[in-house]
Amino acid sequence: MLAAGGGGRAPVVLLPGLGAPGYLVDTLHGCAASAPSYLLDVPGFGERGPLVCEPELSAMTDVVTGWLSDALDRPAVLFGHSTAAQIVLAVAVRRPELAEALVLAGPTFPPRLRRLGPLALAFLRDVVHESPAALPGTVPAYLRAGPARLLRFIRSAQRDEPERLMPQVRCPVRVVRGRHDTISPSGWAQSLADAAPRGSLVTVPGPHTFPATSGGLTARLITAAGDRASER
Repeated sequence: MLAAGGGGRAPVVLLPGLGAPGYLVDTLHGCAASAPSYLLDVPGFGERGPLVCEPELSAMTDVVTGWLSDALDRPAVLFGHSTAAQIVLAVAVRRPELAEALVLAGPTFPPRLRRLGPLALAFLRDVVHESPAALPGTVPAYLRAGPARLLRFIRSAQRDEPERLMPQVRCPVRVVRGRHDTISPSGWAQSLADAAPRGSLVTVPGPHTFPATSGGLTARLITAAGDRASER
């Protein structure tokens, strides 16, 4: 876990997609300018050594829920990118008192991408828009994880149905997607925002991993979502 910042705003907790925390460090520092901010390394691909938990959504949801309960004394703005959007969504439904607001960036997976073949094709369409600048923040963690663990993580996320949980969320939800994101396509992102009682959709420049190269923009969106939630 990385922690930074302080101040009176609600704390911000960041969870990376596919367990690669390095690409969210810029976002962490951006959020830390105005709020206590935390970047969680779940399931533990960010460092050598044993995993924090098994690389499956249910196990990671348990760990994040427990950490929020033990480490923080007030609700947090929960940010999850890609597969981690599914984790923070599950946390907010299970323990609504822990979530001030949700920011779901590039949430996965629409029903048609819950098989490996279609997902691989969507990945190939997305990757042509990806920047090499995202690689240093992701590849080391993926190499430590290895293909078997990554595949287990992906298959766990493909079995999930976040659309069933969205109507149960009590806090404000902001869905954010990159304009060229084929893994979290526009219709899917809009349907999730519409399903949340207090949902909204924001489209930003870039592909699926836009936070890796737009940390400042991502931090501003997270801060704005927290401020809007606190005003209600």
